[in-house]
Amino acid sequence: MTKFNPSMIVPVSKSVEFSGEEQGRTAKHILLEGIDNQIALYKEPTKNGRRWFTIGKEEVSLTLRVNNKALPLLGTETKVAVPLAHFEDAMLHFKGQIEAGEMDVALAAADEGIATRRSKMRETRAAKATATA
Repeated sequence: MTKFNPSMIVPVSKSVEFSGEEQGRTAKHILLEGIDNQIALYKEPTKNGRRWFTIGKEEVSLTLRVNNKALPLLGTETKVAVPLAHFEDAMLHFKGQIEAGEMDVALAAADEGIATRRSKMRETRAAKATATA
């Protein structure tokens, strides 16, 4: 191992390992990660986090969200209900559909929204940097 040198500290954008991390996050990747997170939140009710589900007495209502928008799950329906005991199975079912490409049309629209938001944020940051310079 080489001795530490402050020149080793580089911005993430210039890192070989991490430079494409943010840009590589597609709606599909975000949604799959979100489903895993929702299953974890369901299993640990005291854990902090935004939930895409509401627990009732016998059923759970759920949505799948990307870019702060709910995706259609059954036809045009964005919210569905499943028995309490089958929440995880339902989420894994949707995860399988996503991985199989069955939700690609909705995810393409979400990717467009994400790209628009990123572009707008870059413009805003650049304008602020110019204004303060």
